[in-house]
Amino acid sequence: MATTLFIQAASISTSLTAAGAIANMSLFDIPMLASQPASRSLPLTRWLFSRGSHIFPTASFISSTGFAYLAYTAVPAATRSLGAFLANTVGGGQTSWYAAAAVLSLSIAPWTGLVMVPAVNFELIRKNEDKGGKRSEGAPEGATGRSAEKSVDGEGDGSQWTDLSGPQEHTKEDSTEEEDREVRQLLERFGKLNGVRAVLIGLGGVIGLVGALG
Repeated sequence: MATTLFIQAASISTSLTAAGAIANMSLFDIPMLASQPASRSLPLTRWLFSRGSHIFPTASFISSTGFAYLAYTAVPAATRSLGAFLANTVGGGQTSWYAAAAVLSLSIAPWTGLVMVPAVNFELIRKNEDKGGKRSEGAPEGATGRSAEKSVDGEGDGSQWTDLSGPQEHTKEDSTEEEDREVRQLLERFGKLNGVRAVLIGLGGVIGLVGALG
């Protein structure tokens, strides 16, 4: 019983906390970044992406794994089997709630990788590289001008897990008014797509809470 309560608390709190942090990006961080010239907003955004890649996938994994465990254990032990689990998943009750919470919490991974990254993230990273921006203030000099893929892979940067430095304040090159406008539009698009991500994992936490109270 104590284990179940702990997993319920950890899964629900992790998903809801992550939802709040992701929503904060769309509601506060992105509007502030969009108000800056691209030469300033691009390196700040690149740093934000790097920090987010440390936190949100982990939160998604923790919460979805916890909800999946709760869904499985909600099936009576005497009849617990794959068939019984699937039957309970579509039949309503706690198993259904927890299973839905697990799927929603995990869904931010494909949403980020298949929608946000190719549509917005990589373009912002590429523009930062083109202007001589870095992943962080502590990233090695000269590790710029790469493709977005190489930048994300950390080629020439060293490990992003051990780099705890703050964001670079300004790219090496100044941006033009046209570049400022393009980056502002990309950031606004990112804010909207990121808002969907907040809703997905937030719904996972709410539905998991409903399952816990059911």
